[in-house]
Amino acid sequence: MQVNRIRRTSRWGLPLLLAVLVPAGCDDALTDPPLDAPPDGVTTLSVYLTDAPGEVEDVWVEVLGVQLVGGEGGPISLLEEPTELISLLDLQDDVLLLVEDYELPQGRYSQVRFIIGGAVLETVDGRVYAQGGAEHPFGLPTTGTLHCPSCAQTGIKVQIPGGVELHEGANGLLLDFDVAQSFGRQAGQSGRWVMRPVIKGAVALPQEIEDGELGSWIVGEVNLALDPDTNEPIQLPVCGGAERTLEDFYPTATALNLVDDENQPIQAVGSTSGEGSFSIPVLWADDYALGYWEEVVLDGWILTWDAEVTPTTVPVPEGTEVGGVEYIILGATCEEEAAA
Repeated sequence: MQVNRIRRTSRWGLPLLLAVLVPAGCDDALTDPPLDAPPDGVTTLSVYLTDAPGEVEDVWVEVLGVQLVGGEGGPISLLEEPTELISLLDLQDDVLLLVEDYELPQGRYSQVRFIIGGAVLETVDGRVYAQGGAEHPFGLPTTGTLHCPSCAQTGIKVQIPGGVELHEGANGLLLDFDVAQSFGRQAGQSGRWVMRPVIKGAVALPQEIEDGELGSWIVGEVNLALDPDTNEPIQLPVCGGAERTLEDFYPTATALNLVDDENQPIQAVGSTSGEGSFSIPVLWADDYALGYWEEVVLDGWILTWDAEVTPTTVPVPEGTEVGGVEYIILGATCEEEAAA
């Protein structure tokens, strides 16, 4: 199956652990429909795929299906045929159009399910892990199995609290495949990689999705504390065979009111540039508690951060950029990972 990539410039290319429901029929743009809007009385849905990156060289997945569940008449399969292997990291600044203008009944659907076929993961040191009989797109040999205990024929449940409400006219569904949350190396030194797909969903006008206009952002700076003896910024350790930088620091924002399907607080994970600026993209308006990943697992090593943040909580209105947040790195240590 051929899919269309839409290039866009936005902060969706940062690690994202949130989803949002925005009823398409509530947008003022529907008052004056665009020239390519569906006829009166017709409801259409276009499905887009994007990615929140993680600490891997690349990840490819084959999409077998996308289903809407819970409407009248049983599940609706939106994808006519499986895709080829799709590079998720190519989608850090893109959205990929999987389904275009699929006609279906308007109304509420309780679930979206995402069905995965083969998958390939390439680590930063060139090792390749695969599942479902998939092969590396550029011919690198497979060195291990990518285990996926949660992959099943029924598909992965997309996290969209409250379900999906489709209104008459054009609707868009954005599926955010979170690499950082979905792929991880098992604790210990076995080198075993596990895939537990975490996919978030957002409903909006297709043009909003293509233009990257969804969501809000928490932005600020990450700075190194000053060494009291030298009055110079503290030094970060060498860890995992490489000098570590502020890019290895991951700020987080945890919703104080919103919860996922398991009644757990929804969390967004941001990224930091080497110069220290950070951004955490969030899709829902809420109050958020700020934190960070204390441990980052490298190849056989664990980098542990000690930091403080000011303020500790921030209100995030819809469609805004919230600034004035500062993290101070008090220290960082590195130790070899214990054997399993």
